[in-house]
Amino acid sequence: MQGLDPPRPPNTRSWTFFALAGEDEPTPTPGAPASARASDRRRMVGGRFELGELLGSGGSSCVWACKNLNAAIKILTSADEDARRRFVDEGRLLTHLRHPHLVQVLAVGETDAKAPFMVLERLSGENLDARLLREGPLHWLEVVEVMTQVAGALEALHRVGVIHRDVKPNNIVAVKSATSRPFVKLIDLGGAKVEDWQRIEVADGEPVTRHQTELGKLVGTDGFIPPEAALVRPNPGFDVFGLGATIYLLCTGELPNHLDYRPMREVRPECGVPPELEALVADALALRPEDRIAGVAEFQRRLERVRVAHIEDGSPFLFEGCYELIELLGSGAKGEVHRAYDRDAARYVALKILDESAREDDEERLRFAREARALSAVQHPALPRLFECRTARTHRRPYLVMTLMQGRPARDFYYGGGRLDPGEVIAIGKQLAGALAALHAHGIVHRDVHGRNVLLDLGRETTAALIDCGMVEFEAKFYATVAQRYPTPPESRVKLGTGGLEKMDWTAPEARAGKGWTAKSDVFSLGLLLYQLLSGKRPVRDERNQWVSPRKHVPSCPVALASALLNTLEDDPAARVDMQGLIRKLDAAAEEWAEECCEDEVEAEAAGSSGTPEPTAPAILKNESTRTKASSGDGKAGATSAPLVTSPATTSWRRAVLGEALVASLLCVVIWQALRESPRAPEPRVILLARSTNEPPTSPTSAATAESPTLTEAAPLPTVRKALDDAGPALRRCSELAGGLLLVEFETAENQPAFVKVALPGNTDDAVRRCVDDATGKIRFAPAGKQSFSEEYMP
Repeated sequence: MQGLDPPRPPNTRSWTFFALAGEDEPTPTPGAPASARASDRRRMVGGRFELGELLGSGGSSCVWACKNLNAAIKILTSADEDARRRFVDEGRLLTHLRHPHLVQVLAVGETDAKAPFMVLERLSGENLDARLLREGPLHWLEVVEVMTQVAGALEALHRVGVIHRDVKPNNIVAVKSATSRPFVKLIDLGGAKVEDWQRIEVADGEPVTRHQTELGKLVGTDGFIPPEAALVRPNPGFDVFGLGATIYLLCTGELPNHLDYRPMREVRPECGVPPELEALVADALALRPEDRIAGVAEFQRRLERVRVAHIEDGSPFLFEGCYELIELLGSGAKGEVHRAYDRDAARYVALKILDESAREDDEERLRFAREARALSAVQHPALPRLFECRTARTHRRPYLVMTLMQGRPARDFYYGGGRLDPGEVIAIGKQLAGALAALHAHGIVHRDVHGRNVLLDLGRETTAALIDCGMVEFEAKFYATVAQRYPTPPESRVKLGTGGLEKMDWTAPEARAGKGWTAKSDVFSLGLLLYQLLSGKRPVRDERNQWVSPRKHVPSCPVALASALLNTLEDDPAARVDMQGLIRKLDAAAEEWAEECCEDEVEAEAAGSSGTPEPTAPAILKNESTRTKASSGDGKAGATSAPLVTSPATTSWRRAVLGEALVASLLCVVIWQALRESPRAPEPRVILLARSTNEPPTSPTSAATAESPTLTEAAPLPTVRKALDDAGPALRRCSELAGGLLLVEFETAENQPAFVKVALPGNTDDAVRRCVDDATGKIRFAPAGKQSFSEEYMP
């Protein structure tokens, strides 16, 4: 048992780390012949990655610099089949998983000699084992900070059924951050246990034979795996144990003796570990699995409470003296986005910070400033609101403070073949199309619409948010539309570089061909995203080179929605629908979907009354979208149950039910007409009209005895939102007079059922003013307190 072994000394080697996952540390090989090196540097891997200098080699792989990308190329050199399988599995895992604290694999493949390779992000730093040897035990608060990040990465792995099995300081790499906050990445998934590859891989990926780990065979490092590891199947408790052992070692410099456990403060009194952290580590290292912390999510929550309880104003976890850094939401080569808490404004925010390496790059600074200008110019519910920014060259740490948008990346919903029902896709499409239309109206092209830049929240309401405007481009229209104190002359309007966007698979064909981006390029990217959300698959072409309709994958997809999506994917931008046209098509799809759902509800009610209940279409689709995906008989991932087939008898029965409903409706019309012509009819008629929108119809008996004026006055007023939606067509006609985008500012007051202020900032046209007054002057709504907000209308 590992509890009988003496404490393990830290690894004695230190190096510049190159994201080597799954192998021993590389050792430089400077003695290689120069001619061989020159030959190697001319080699291409995977047809697009050029080998640079040899960075190091291990027992079964070698690592090269990538000359045309800031990355490292790791190539397997061992002929062992088990080593090959683990290498390939690790590459697939890291390609399909994304988390700020997981090392990223950018690509995988095989060399011309059939040796597997992976292209990893190049991390310049050292692992915590080397840090421990160089500096001794770390301060407990720093340990809490970095292990909170590691726990976050493990929780993301566990969510898709992956157990790391080798959590230890040697597999945690400290890298540079845009802030002074410690920042680490978890590496080495070569020994990871995957419960269900279908939850990770794309639906149309080639199935790979998987091998079960035999009981009694240990995978991991002695001292960091629980005592029962050789006796049970891997489970999340393995990683909880590894977290506890890692914290213990980093705080004390020694591994815990699990059979004679001593608290950290007893082993190293000067470590100053607080009691709550001591208790957390003891609970994670409990010998009996049932006494251990249930999972990484609970471990992370308790660790977070320890960190927050001990944060100080002067700590590196406070940015600019008031923003408390809570969690890293995303990171890239040019910056980081944190979930933060604004202590001054008492609110949670998204804090985007430009990376130190990009601060001296004029183009990156300008791109950062453009994102701030775009968010400041356009207000839309599906776009973050800009609260504060510092982007001037004189500012040492450029940053943006924005609304913290809720939801999960859209990619999470379709990756691995998952899909949403058509109603949800339509709602998402309308929100995102509205946000992009607002940007386009100001001359802003987004250029970077894809599954990681969109957040979806499928709670009580389906909401979507476009969260990253870091790659926007300004058209000439922007400078003529957006008010500027210091207008930018044409000769100073810089065209920024593409940042490699033309190589991305979500980019429109004209941009990939080097013809640049337009507003219709965003239409293509949005259509591609919606297609994937609806079908769980990337669109493909048939034998006639036509896009396959999403209805082939989702028979319940409304015809109007399928038509809209196929129109967004037109290769020729001239034939492609524009964003306003897409919104209209989605409106038509929403009406079609509502009619289908309504029809199914009538059928379900009729079926229920006859004792043969039948699920409605929304229920079927909802169950289908959340059902765990199963393999079909041929072994391919992504198979779903066959669609329901309606028999002729059922069809005749449905027609009979609908016929009866139609007869009943006609009878109601005849009765209503008779009542209207009767001299005693006015009172019931007014009652029915007053209650029809929000209340059930009054029964004839009560209607005859009630007074219509009293009931009419008691009819509830609509909400502000509903009242504005009803006035939308009239206000859009006003935008036609304005010649395009019309911005209207509204203000309400306490106990007032009408707007106390309606303003048109920047518009002095009397005809437009009168049109807006006519459209809004008669609006009445339920008093909603004091509010100020603005709305945008387009023709």
